[in-house]
Amino acid sequence: MRRSALVLLALLVLVASNPASGKSGFSGNYTVKGTNPGVGAYSGVLTIAARGDAYDVYWNIANTQYVGVGLASGDTISVAYTGGDKTWIGIATYHQRADGTLDGRWTVGGVGKVGTETAVRK
Repeated sequence: MRRSALVLLALLVLVASNPASGKSGFSGNYTVKGTNPGVGAYSGVLTIAARGDAYDVYWNIANTQYVGVGLASGDTISVAYTGGDKTWIGIATYHQRADGTLDGRWTVGGVGKVGTETAVRK
């Protein structure tokens, strides 16, 4: 758990050291499709809501809730997230295309594998 907290702290310092562009175009509701390494394809819903200079981020995937906090820099948003039991932590990074679609990569601490996700605005 301590290692996961250090990874999260390093990510937040890295993202915070890059000035945010003030872009609020990430907020909204999305449908997501992704691939979980070793598990397979999944789909669900992603909600991103601006809160000051940060973002509240929520996923609902296969009736499982995930919650995170994000920081934006230019056309990229990075999110630290966890599940309901809060025994693990993950990191997701999304690049926003010109049409608003988000192309993401994510991982969970201690796993060493990277999943992918595409989020299309509803």
